[in-house]
Amino acid sequence: MVYMETKTLDTQQNQVCDLSAQVAAAVAASGIQSGIAVVETCHSTAGILRTTAWGHEVLEDLVKEMRRLVPARINFKHEESPEDAAGHLKCALFGSSVSCIVRNGTLVSQGKQGIYFLEYDGPRNRTYDICVVGE
Repeated sequence: MVYMETKTLDTQQNQVCDLSAQVAAAVAASGIQSGIAVVETCHSTAGILRTTAWGHEVLEDLVKEMRRLVPARINFKHEESPEDAAGHLKCALFGSSVSCIVRNGTLVSQGKQGIYFLEYDGPRNRTYDICVVGE
């Protein structure tokens, strides 16, 4: 069985949005007990990440370090804007999808790890997809 949802977000520049509850709800709505859930965005200046769900400080550190590693600057060759060019590189480095195991109708990582949408450019109207495959 395959279950899919498309969701939308209005984001701000360099924002982190917690998708954990939406993904858990999609898994529950799918009725799938065993399988895989995939969360993906097709945008080239945004990403999807799974990391600890224990404290907002981790996310603040994450954004700070991403900006340090790939700063917005004006000397990228493919520059539309400094944030846009840096966003393409962050997307390539950190990814635009995650997959999660579904067991007994819930995410194995639920409560331990969160699923986050990372806006590297923005503000934008963004979409992401949730696909749950299994039985």
